[in-house]
Parts: sequence; structure tokens; C-alpha cells
Amino acid sequence: MSYTAYVSTKEGDSLSVRSKANGEKIDTISNGTEVTVAGDPVNAGGRNWSQIGTNRWVATDFLTIIKRPKVVARRTQEILGGGLRVYQARLVDSTGKVINSVRAVSGRINNQTPSHVAGSQAPIPFGIYTFTAPGIVEYKAGEFGEVWSPVIPIFKTGRSEIGVHYDPSAFKGNSNAGTAGCFATPTIGERDIMTKFIKAHKPTHLIVYEG
Repeated sequence: MSYTAYVSTKEGDSLSVRSKANGEKIDTISNGTEVTVAGDPVNAGGRNWSQIGTNRWVATDFLTIIKRPKVVARRTQEILGGGLRVYQARLVDSTGKVINSVRAVSGRINNQTPSHVAGSQAPIPFGIYTFTAPGIVEYKAGEFGEVWSPVIPIFKTGRSEIGVHYDPSAFKGNSNAGTAGCFATPTIGERDIMTKFIKAHKPTHLIVYEG
């Protein structure tokens, strides 16, 4: 039997992938990465290991299962607005069904390397975040595009005051394009889809990872 899990490291760093249980390191995957786990854990070297692909194993301690409504966002190579990396965000209900999907951006147009440094205005670090008030969308004007749903990371980071909102400057190519470090939809239509999902399904988690 296989199941979906997410990488969850306490320090927000990447997770080593091994060639076998407790074997040679062959790769790393970012915090928050969605993986398909096959079979039961195998104990080797004093810890449990889970298989996530052919000859690909990770420490089971750093995997978590989230069966509640969630927003799962994978950063792609696609660019919009002259320099903003696109995140493809799936809006998933409690049964695992994808209700809809939207694009999102994070960080300023000239700063697209995720960072743990406070005030860096870089994209938010990869990892798992929890919604502070599931189902609540507050009004917040200006560069927040009239919507605001705060989230907090479950891993160690210097970043704070993070939320999901709309970026009215995403396509303007100016100094306000992108976000100061939040997670934002780039169009009004996508803002409304995200808002409707948050209000109706009350997602508990935002998961962001490198695709």
C-alpha cells in the first residue's frame, strides 16, 4: 500500500535521499516536498526508513501525513511579470480531492531565492505552514489586495508575519511586483478562487516546496 506524505524537517533544511535504507546519500529534496511512500518502514542503522521511489529512501522521522484540507504549492520554472517564479497551488479537500488550482508568487521580482532571513523580501522558505485561523479571510488593503489569511511555519526560521493574499502588482514590473515574503495569487480571478476555498473548506496547512 502506498500513501502521500510531506517532508517536515525541524530546521527547515533539505532532506537527504539514500540509495537504500541507511545507504549512500544520492540526492536531497526540499522541506515540504510531497512524496509517495511505498510499503512499510524498514529499520536499519537504528532508525526507520521509507521508500519514496526506486532506490530512493528517506528517514521516516522526517515525513508527516496531512489528511486535512490544504493548499499544496510546487514552485515551477515558469516565470510571470518579468521575473516572478510561479507556484502551482493545488487546493485539496479533506478527502484528498483537488478542488481547484491557482498560480501564486512570493518574494520581490529581483529577489527569487527563498530565504530564512527576516526582512529579506525573498520568497518564503520551503516547508509546511499552518493557517492561524482556518476559514478566515480578513480585509487588508493596499499591496495585500483586500485579502489576508495568516500562516505560521512549523519549522525553525527567522521569517514571520507571513500570509496568503493577492498581489495587485504582479504584472506591473515595478518595485512592488511580487511580495515582501508572503504567498500571493497574481490575478483577481485566482484571488477569488483561493478565497472561496479558504472560506468553504477551512484548510489547516499551506505546503510549499521546490518542484
